[in-house]
Amino acid sequence: MEIRGSKILVVGAGISGLMAATVLQRAGAEVKVLEKGRGFGGRMATRRVNGACLDHGAQFMTVRTEAFGRWVSEWRERGVIREWFRRAPWDSAPEGHPRYCGVNGMTDIGKALGKELDVDLSIRIESLSCSEEGWSARAATGECYDADILILTPPLPQSLALLRHSEVSLPSEEWAGMERIEYEPSLAGLFILDGPSGLPEPGGLKMKDSIAVWIGDNTRKGISPKVNAVTVHSSPEFARQYWDSADEERLPILQSAVEPHLVSGIVSASIHRWRYNIPLQFWQEPFYWNDRARLGMAGDAFGGPRIEGAAVSGLALADFLSVSQ
Repeated sequence: MEIRGSKILVVGAGISGLMAATVLQRAGAEVKVLEKGRGFGGRMATRRVNGACLDHGAQFMTVRTEAFGRWVSEWRERGVIREWFRRAPWDSAPEGHPRYCGVNGMTDIGKALGKELDVDLSIRIESLSCSEEGWSARAATGECYDADILILTPPLPQSLALLRHSEVSLPSEEWAGMERIEYEPSLAGLFILDGPSGLPEPGGLKMKDSIAVWIGDNTRKGISPKVNAVTVHSSPEFARQYWDSADEERLPILQSAVEPHLVSGIVSASIHRWRYNIPLQFWQEPFYWNDRARLGMAGDAFGGPRIEGAAVSGLALADFLSVSQ
């Protein structure tokens, strides 16, 4: 079957799904992207709170591969991203390496990719069915989406749950291997300040032996010029312990771990939960493909835990389909 003219359904508008969809569409496929959330980018997420702008998921991205580097160069030239910093106190190499962020927030990258694609947001897929004619996906709204090829890019446990609920079977060894892949959770604190944070250069602080592992200054980063605001990522242990706790219980604890590092007071705070923050194990290949079912999967559980890993996974799957199908 030729990719050109094929109908491909991509579930998930994070970086992996968007990259795969872009390459496949440029190769001539008819691509539809479905995203359960209200925006693009997955963990490349930006939120506006009381006049502040905060990146509350992935804080920056790096480049280690030529394949991803070409895209990053294009985004820089188009003014989608810029270099936030190159050298940090925690770098092991003296020269460091560039960390890139969206000009207005990390979600800028997803938005830029989404402009080229046919994407339906706020669509939650409830069930899938596979036949010789292809795939059919039914949304919670009752709408059905048909395709020749299905690509799943949500966090792997969510993709497996959808397949299991839909009674779509995979080879037993593959299924068992994927089920062993687990993720670390994280709680992200979004703190609005009454003045500058006082964080040292470059406006981000990695912490050890604390319930908070990262503090990022969104104002120093350049995305929240009018209101001072910091993003705090918790340790996975703290996230597991307080995952279902009320904000009234967990926010003061997280706030107390952060306040000694700030020179200004916290005037408002909220928490966002990232259940699938970082995969702890990885699939042995950069993507999954089942030729009989015409089913592909991609994401950070296949390509690696960074933004680049998820992006390269989506690119690898799309390149494989473009060449081999």
